[in-house]
Amino acid sequence: MITANVFNRVFFIKADRYGTAFLIEVDGREYLVSAKHLFESPENVKMIKLMHDNKWLDVEVQLVGACRGEVDIAVFVVGIGLTPREYVVPATSAGATLGQDVYFVGFPYKMWANLGAIMANRPVPFIKKGTLSSAFDFSKDVRHIYVDAINNEGFSGGPLVFSKIGAPFNDLNFLGVVSGFKTEYEKVIGGDGEPNGMTVAYNTGFLLAYGIEHAVDLIKINPIGRLVN
Repeated sequence: MITANVFNRVFFIKADRYGTAFLIEVDGREYLVSAKHLFESPENVKMIKLMHDNKWLDVEVQLVGACRGEVDIAVFVVGIGLTPREYVVPATSAGATLGQDVYFVGFPYKMWANLGAIMANRPVPFIKKGTLSSAFDFSKDVRHIYVDAINNEGFSGGPLVFSKIGAPFNDLNFLGVVSGFKTEYEKVIGGDGEPNGMTVAYNTGFLLAYGIEHAVDLIKINPIGRLVN
């Protein structure tokens, strides 16, 4: 189950691509986390569009940092408060267990639900569930997370959410940042029943995310977030 503290931290955004972003707090400061690939040049981003009341709003942002290499995470400071302080969600993978249920939250194919004033006229994200298939390999610098689930375009940048085993259902944590899905290529069979030399990409059913610690590390290097009142 996903509770209001998560819903109120997830946003439908439009940058160079459509996608999802979410708010975390580190050391009493607020940051907007998303997927790096949604921004052609994260270092040049000064404005992000957020959907509210069926309209795009321009929101000023400042880059905190973008991960190097394959780690698909960018972190920004937002110029305005977006979420009430009581909606806290820890940004940590501590307690995540291989094989447990996890959730990912976002806006696939630019879709959302509209609950009007119940959600302060904000778009309500979609939720999907999967199984934590592969935990972190601590021998490597990159913290990959694979989830047995069908990911869709638009979830990129959204949070991967889990609850510690034995904890209350509403004790939710941000485990990682959704990047995409594992792609493989299948041979195309021609009319004669033989491969025709062409291939087609397909979704293997494994969602790929990167550990939230990568975002926290960026923040620790450049802790310029807006202080939370």
